[in-house]
Amino acid sequence: MKKVFSFLAVCIWALVPVVSHAQENSTELACATTVFSQPGVRFMHKIRAVSPDAVVSVEGLPKGLKWNGKRQLVVGRVKKEGEYRYFINVTTDGKTVKEPVVLTVSSSLQQPLPFMGWLSWNVVEGDISEDVVKAVADAMVSSGLADAGYKYLCIDDLWHAASRDSITQKPRYDAAKFPNGMKATSDYVHSKGLKFGIYSDAGTKTCAGCFGSFGYEDIDARQYAEWGVDLLKYDYCFAPEDVETCRARYKAMGDALKKTGRDILFYMCEWGAREPWKWGAETGASCWRCTYDTRDGWNGKPGGIGILQSIEGMKDIWAYSGVNRFNDADMLCIGIHGQGKSSNALVEGTPGMTQTEYRTQFSLWCMWSSPLSLSFDLRKPISADDLAIMTNRELIALDQDPMGQQAEFIGERDGIQVYAKDLENGDVALAILNLNASTRSATVRFADIPALDAGKSYKMRDLWAGKNHGKYKHSFTTDVASHETKVYRLSK
Repeated sequence: MKKVFSFLAVCIWALVPVVSHAQENSTELACATTVFSQPGVRFMHKIRAVSPDAVVSVEGLPKGLKWNGKRQLVVGRVKKEGEYRYFINVTTDGKTVKEPVVLTVSSSLQQPLPFMGWLSWNVVEGDISEDVVKAVADAMVSSGLADAGYKYLCIDDLWHAASRDSITQKPRYDAAKFPNGMKATSDYVHSKGLKFGIYSDAGTKTCAGCFGSFGYEDIDARQYAEWGVDLLKYDYCFAPEDVETCRARYKAMGDALKKTGRDILFYMCEWGAREPWKWGAETGASCWRCTYDTRDGWNGKPGGIGILQSIEGMKDIWAYSGVNRFNDADMLCIGIHGQGKSSNALVEGTPGMTQTEYRTQFSLWCMWSSPLSLSFDLRKPISADDLAIMTNRELIALDQDPMGQQAEFIGERDGIQVYAKDLENGDVALAILNLNASTRSATVRFADIPALDAGKSYKMRDLWAGKNHGKYKHSFTTDVASHETKVYRLSK
């Protein structure tokens, strides 16, 4: 969603919905119940009950999976593809509720790993065009970003003509912006070894006022497939606020995309207002926005989403993330440096961040297994330091870990936050974030990290410094600069 955009100079604050709760989503669980895995790949399903006093157990696990009662998670490997069901028993005040879980094990999941790419809105907005797409595609390849994993080039709002085709009702592109057509534009992106993404809205209009897809889902999905689209970012402006309608509209497009026969990644941009992490997987989507638009700043003004607001939106929903169902923290602002368009709005102070703050953004997004979507101006030269942040292979490996776990928020003390992320090979990644205005010393006790064995020694590697730090047992202490995030990978 774009709350403020210069192209139309319109404020759409009235469209921001309140959080609603659907009655049918009522459950004794505060975690995902529609989950996914690839065959033979280590799977982990963390179980959390709504009541902290609940007693949880599991029954009917398929072959290859086990229940870890100490950590309250299901873990293991399922070799055979198929759809499996098991049950989580939640006992509260002597009453037991049996909650079903559906596990799909498939080698052809739509999004086994969070997608990586580039989105146009923050720096291009309504200036999107065929020429912009070609220049960005060329730069993604020549800069090495494509080799680092950034494969999706996605155009956002305002690619549209003034109206649909009056006879067929098919969506039309702006011929002045795309003189050779959308198919030719898509073909150019594909010729570079990249994937092409497009944007629409589940309402009557897009956020910037172009025609939406509501009521035209099948027509639009077929047209996107004919254009060679690989990803659809689907917004929710000019639409009813209630959860039931929202779910129905997203499912309508999810079903329409499946009927095309083309593998189009369905990216739900609902902004987290109706808690899509609880129901998004049932619509056919495989990732969903969990906040409003991220801005290029450490702190947002009221209504704005800086890094601090991103943390608040993401840190406590880790039990709802996993393979093929990723929580999205929105576009990365690395490389914009206050030179964007909508990314400059609603920022406390001068837009832009320090390199330390940009590294923190990248660290958290990777720890959270969020899709990594760059949004800086790729038509301009990239500094070596910016490129080093975006292409840090060891951080990207955390984001792209095949077990797809979002890091658990361990806790905060004196402005120091700690996150822990289970990795497929048994390693554990730790992130230590300093929210303070000055450097602080932080001590991490292994006994406080459920994924670690307090009695074992661990080899520790600093992923930003690219250095090993020897073996540690019980705890370690590190100095963390203001707004810095230290990231370590621990292995037995």
